[in-house]
Amino acid sequence: MSLVTSIITKAIIKPISISFRQLHPGDVDSLVAIEQENTEHPWSKANFVSSIADTNTLSVGLFLKHDLIGYALVLVAIDSADLLNIGIHPEHKRRGFGKVLLVHMLSQLKEVSVKALILEVRAENHIAINFYKKYGFEPIAIREGYYSNLEDAKIMKLHIPNYN
Repeated sequence: MSLVTSIITKAIIKPISISFRQLHPGDVDSLVAIEQENTEHPWSKANFVSSIADTNTLSVGLFLKHDLIGYALVLVAIDSADLLNIGIHPEHKRRGFGKVLLVHMLSQLKEVSVKALILEVRAENHIAINFYKKYGFEPIAIREGYYSNLEDAKIMKLHIPNYN
């Protein structure tokens, strides 16, 4: 007679040490490096420097241990905001960091009474469009020839719930 024993175990989950902080000029080189790996049309160093310096821009850095792996830059205008740029280092994509960054950024926008977040995304960037749709963004318009290569932009909007 043979005996078979089955043991059901839980997956081992390692804690991840992430943190957020406002971006500063010392982060610009890391931002540029991530941006250049993420897109064919990266922001310049000057774009990042001016956005971080703008007092109307909410800048959020996502850090894994002590390494910058993601960022979001949002221009706030009274009760609405425009997502200027968001990115996750390619080595850390598809691991939930984009969602974590977006949720953190939205919580900061709620704190300053922002009711809606608007963004433009390349009309052919289906991965980004699907990401935004997954988290409640709705397409509201197309801007024809918006980008420097005359590619269209899809404008999307998220109504931010008011949890006061």
